[in-house]
Amino acid sequence: MNPLAKALVDECCRLSEDCKYTSLTFTIWLRRLRARRTLALVLPVIFGSLATAGIVTAHLPAWAAVFSLLGTVIPLVYRSSKTDATITQFVRLAGEFTNLRDRFRQLGEVGVHKDVAVFETDFKGLMMRMEKARKFAETPPEWCFLKAKKKIDAGHMHHDYDEQKPQTTG
Repeated sequence: MNPLAKALVDECCRLSEDCKYTSLTFTIWLRRLRARRTLALVLPVIFGSLATAGIVTAHLPAWAAVFSLLGTVIPLVYRSSKTDATITQFVRLAGEFTNLRDRFRQLGEVGVHKDVAVFETDFKGLMMRMEKARKFAETPPEWCFLKAKKKIDAGHMHHDYDEQKPQTTG
């Protein structure tokens, strides 16, 4: 095999793996952000209900004031955190890194059968997409990566097809 083609195959495999970790890390972080959004929508309703409940207002007026304050402040804090924009950004980036994972894997498997110049051109095109995606990547907390690594190491991202490949004879 041409040394350049071999180097490109190796790099495609590495980049596919990087994209796998990145996309799963982003997906895990998205779950947490969406849970925060749900809480920011539900908690004000609950606190507002508690603040106006007759038993609370009659017997615990200080708590009614606290519930009223929380029901008012939570939506404002949520909106100022720009979490909706962050969710939109991570949805787009998780999808892009998932697509790049698959494209690098595919190029690594079939690129070696192409002319080296074509292989290199295809690789450079994918690298341009990767660089564009990396420009906007925010960093989720470290625990998201560790959870993604644990899932990947446990086999959550393997393909059943690869496990069941028929053995070739001859």
